[in-house]
Amino acid sequence: MAYQIDYMAVGDGERSGDAIALRFGNLNGPRSEQVVIIIDGGFKESGEALVEHVKTHYGTDVVDLVILTHPDCDHASGLTVVLEKLTVNRLAMHRPWEHAADIKNSFQNGRISILGLEKKLEESLQYASDIEALAIKKGIPIVEPFQGAAGFENAVQVLGPSREYYESLLPQMITPSSPPSMLEKALTSIQDFFHIDLLDDDEDSTSAANNTSTITLLQVEGHKILFTGDAGKTALNLAADYAESQGIDLKDLHIIHAPHHGSKRNLNSKLLKRVHANHACVSAAKASPKHPSKRITNALHKHGTTVHVTRGQCIMYNKDAPRLGWSDISPEPFHTSFAE
Repeated sequence: MAYQIDYMAVGDGERSGDAIALRFGNLNGPRSEQVVIIIDGGFKESGEALVEHVKTHYGTDVVDLVILTHPDCDHASGLTVVLEKLTVNRLAMHRPWEHAADIKNSFQNGRISILGLEKKLEESLQYASDIEALAIKKGIPIVEPFQGAAGFENAVQVLGPSREYYESLLPQMITPSSPPSMLEKALTSIQDFFHIDLLDDDEDSTSAANNTSTITLLQVEGHKILFTGDAGKTALNLAADYAESQGIDLKDLHIIHAPHHGSKRNLNSKLLKRVHANHACVSAAKASPKHPSKRITNALHKHGTTVHVTRGQCIMYNKDAPRLGWSDISPEPFHTSFAE
């Protein structure tokens, strides 16, 4: 069985995003012997490129599964184009408004109606709401990808989030988060000035929305590939806990999708001891001033991981897949200056 994973180029300017197409099975055989999956769609223009890529390189306009990892614009916007222009057999996305009854007491001491909370969630998470509405209009079945879900003979498994953890994050998703403190900014500036190569090992500082990201494991012919969305340290550690409970070793991954475009907020040295890959791919805009973090790419290097960054180009990883028209790409170097 072969596989092909294509990390699309997202963002011509400074705004990074994620758009991933993949297929596995008998890639030299008929479409009926292949599985085609899209994970996130980037921005609108990324969605257009993704549609063309699937039609041209996969020779199909049918996608077996589309996964929206979380409702941020840089992951969700392009999926409206995908749902409009391709035939999608199933959509996996979280529908926060469906959980209103379970989390009602977390808001205003319960002094809000379930309908009112549903509306508030839909308005706050408009990109996800729009995708759900389009899927319903087109008759596409929707499933919520919670921990333990699996498909395609267990080749695809959801490691996180659990329903309980997801619902614990929802109240924070419609409450504005605090910006970095002056102390946090000062510490970062000092590290940059003295070229201190340290990862943040303290509490999780990514957003609640990022931590709701669907964390998906693909296993094909002994190769394990982990897709992380924008998941933060807490979400990734919980996913690693679950994997261990299922006898899944995340220390021998073939590829990891570096979370949140290689942000320094989403990984730390402790986590990299639990989750190790031969290769890491970072989806980053061509001119992004902060993605990927040099501290993150250096840390991955130190753990024996080869790092590749999209930066305006599509990157393909494959096993026994056709490579016509593709060429090799240089890995990210080890950095000696860490100003970001």
